[in-house]
Amino acid sequence: MIRSLASSRRTRVIVGGVLLAIVLLAWGMLPAIRAFTLVYNGNPRAIPSASRVDIPVRDVRFAASDGVQLRGWLAIASSNAPTIILVHGFKGSRVSMLPWARFLYKAGYNVLLFDGRGCGQSDGWGIALGAREADDVIGAVHYLQGRADLTNKHYGALGESLGAGIVLLAASREPALLAVVADSAWADEQPQLSRMNSVGVGPLTIPLLPYEPALMDSLIGARLEAASPRAAVRDISPRAVFLIHSADDKNTLTPPAGEAQIYANAGQPKQQWIVPNGGHVGALAAHTAEYTQRVLAFFAQYLK
Repeated sequence: MIRSLASSRRTRVIVGGVLLAIVLLAWGMLPAIRAFTLVYNGNPRAIPSASRVDIPVRDVRFAASDGVQLRGWLAIASSNAPTIILVHGFKGSRVSMLPWARFLYKAGYNVLLFDGRGCGQSDGWGIALGAREADDVIGAVHYLQGRADLTNKHYGALGESLGAGIVLLAASREPALLAVVADSAWADEQPQLSRMNSVGVGPLTIPLLPYEPALMDSLIGARLEAASPRAAVRDISPRAVFLIHSADDKNTLTPPAGEAQIYANAGQPKQQWIVPNGGHVGALAAHTAEYTQRVLAFFAQYLK
């Protein structure tokens, strides 16, 4: 009987030790799992044929300024018209930018829609959370500059959500971008980085090993902390910036307070439109006529 009780206690101790080891291993691995999941884009890469799109797009390929191969669509309204580069959001694709492409093309602009690195049909196994995607936009500008069939060399850009911050970062480095529209932009990576310190389990907040930021930098090949549209917007003036943001944007990475900081840092000329409702990237759907009118008026003024 005594041997049986002792054996039972040893078994419980062993089982408890194994379970504790599993819990500690999972806790230690959680930052790595979360970092990989955040960067890796496992979304399907199916893109409809250009012939099935309701504006006359053609398939194009070009390289980002750091060499990543990208794919997209180009719709040419006129060789003498300015071209607008459209930049999608988090793990999206060129398809998500079709609502913007339609009204811009109808107004007479050429439009370039493309899949960012790690998205759609472009190269790359994952995204860089905005830390490297400005190179995609700059590569798009260089590609357009090299096309002999586009004689008008005036370029603008419009991005939504993650793409909104990306176009601001790109314009701060690429002087050929004369006018940019940022819809629901993020100010910097601090909200993303602060999430890496802990994980919520029900009502509890559990601290984590502090290696996720360094691992993230290694995965994306850049310093995530250095990506700051709020700081970069200072370098765009005297080229034009138009910020669009919904007052009821509940996305924790794109609060209205962040837009206010970006706008305060921007030089002239600058515009902002705080939409009363629509939520994150919802202004176009909620206020279609006014959104279209405002964006077209902005580009007409600054892409002469």
